[in-house]
Amino acid sequence: MTNLLKENQELFEDKESMLAMVSHDLKNPVNAGIMAIKLLENNKLSPLNSYQVELVNNICNSLHYMKDLIENILDRYKLTNNAYKLNHVSVDFIEFVKSIIEESKYILTGKSQFIQLCVELANPFIELDLLEIRRVINNLISNSSIYSPENSQITIRLFEKENFVYFEIQNIGKGIKNPNMVFEKFYSSNNTLKSFATGLGLYIVKEIIEAHNGKIFIESEVNNFTKITFALPRK
Repeated sequence: MTNLLKENQELFEDKESMLAMVSHDLKNPVNAGIMAIKLLENNKLSPLNSYQVELVNNICNSLHYMKDLIENILDRYKLTNNAYKLNHVSVDFIEFVKSIIEESKYILTGKSQFIQLCVELANPFIELDLLEIRRVINNLISNSSIYSPENSQITIRLFEKENFVYFEIQNIGKGIKNPNMVFEKFYSSNNTLKSFATGLGLYIVKEIIEAHNGKIFIESEVNNFTKITFALPRK
C-alpha cells in the first residue's frame, strides 16, 4: 500500500509539473495577443488599415504558437515515455531572433521598453529545435521585461566562440540576490508574485538548453543588472 501511495504521489506531482509548464508557456503568447487586440480596438477603424492587419497577423501567429506548445508539451508528458526528442533544423539564427523580438514588441509596449540587438555572427546558421529555442528566448525576453523599469533598454547580443553560438540578454533593474538559484525547480525571486508564479520558467530554459548539449550562465548585481547567456553548439 505504501508503494502504491508513493507511485500515486509521484504521478500527481508529474501532472502538476505538466500543468504548471503549460500555464507558464501559454502566458507569453496570450499576453502578446491581448496587447495586440487592445491596440486594435483603440483604433476603432473599419476597414482595417495596414497597421491593423499587422496586429491581426501577430494575434494569429501567437495563437498558432500556443497550439504548437500545447501539442509539444502533452506529447512530452505521455505516461509511456517522459523523454522527448528534439527536432533539429538548420536556421538563420539572426533572422530567427529578429522574428521573436518582433513578436515580443507588444509585451514591451506597456512599459515603453525596447530591445537593442547587437549581432557579431559571421555565420548565422545553426541547427536547433525551433519551437523549443523559441520558448527559451520568449521566456528570457519576458523575464527581462518584468524585472526592468519603464522606458528601459534590454540588450540582446549574438556572437560566436569556439564552435558555439551565443545568445546574451541583459537588462537593468533590481538584480538577483541569489542568481545561481534561478535555475532551480519552483524557485521564484519575486516574492510579490509567488502566489501566481510557477517558478518553472528558467528551470525549463536550462533543461531545453542542456538537451541541445548547450550551456547557460547568469550574472547579476543587486540594484544594477542581470545578464543571462546561453550557448548552442554548431553541428
